[in-house]
Amino acid sequence: MRIFGRIFLVALMLLALPAGAAFAQTTDGTVTVLHGIPGDGGFPVDIYVNGDYSAPFIPGLTFSEFAGPVTLPAADYSIEIYAAGADPNSTDPALGPLAVTLPAGANASIVAHLDGGGAATASVFVNDISEIAAGETRLTVRHTAAAPTVDVLADDAVLFSGLSNPNEAGGDVPAGTYNAKVVPTGATEPVVFEADLDLAEGTSTIVYAIGSLDGGSFTVAVQSISGLGAAAPAEPPAGVPTGTAGLATDGFPVALAIAGSIALVGLAGSGLALARRSSN
Repeated sequence: MRIFGRIFLVALMLLALPAGAAFAQTTDGTVTVLHGIPGDGGFPVDIYVNGDYSAPFIPGLTFSEFAGPVTLPAADYSIEIYAAGADPNSTDPALGPLAVTLPAGANASIVAHLDGGGAATASVFVNDISEIAAGETRLTVRHTAAAPTVDVLADDAVLFSGLSNPNEAGGDVPAGTYNAKVVPTGATEPVVFEADLDLAEGTSTIVYAIGSLDGGSFTVAVQSISGLGAAAPAEPPAGVPTGTAGLATDGFPVALAIAGSIALVGLAGSGLALARRSSN
């Protein structure tokens, strides 16, 4: 059985600030959006930003699908989600407007998902893009499904325990292939989800639990951020003393990480219906 090292809980960052409060930072952030609300036909949605209805910022996003990564200025954003093809000038949004802040330099993921009770909501996560030691990989699990508290097993050993919606847990482990299972907390049965995960060295793999357990749509979506591994020390020229070669990091990850603050969402099938705006 593999020995896992450095398991840690990563704090969830849900940034919801009043729209319009300008951010002083000018450094861009990177964002990836995940549509995690189930519904008939995948509930395709259009996402609009800052009241610009000339065209969707993200068109036709469907359940379990990612959009991004997109680079955006650090700022506050107002996000509205509509059923795909709906006219935002004459229809109320299915979700929003949502006031979301993209921090300077952040690599963020925005998820439209169900809360523990099955209602549509959205969460913003800031992804850990720090360097990963040689031979290791990073695994993060985010509970964004209408499901009870769960344990995550790797090769039948408990890796993360007591994970509830909308929280996350993560850590660095030896690179390799693991059999991952999601089970109710404190039990080994029933297995809610099972899959073999190939976790590559120097890569951050983020697994999202999405959908509804009772509704039969429970599944996972996987985001990958590469290029985080430590590079091998450079070979010194002949005749030059060794011992001074340093470690360099690979380039910034260009991954599925979230269209920051622009996010998300889908329609919660049965419960979310679009209402027509009043003609007044």
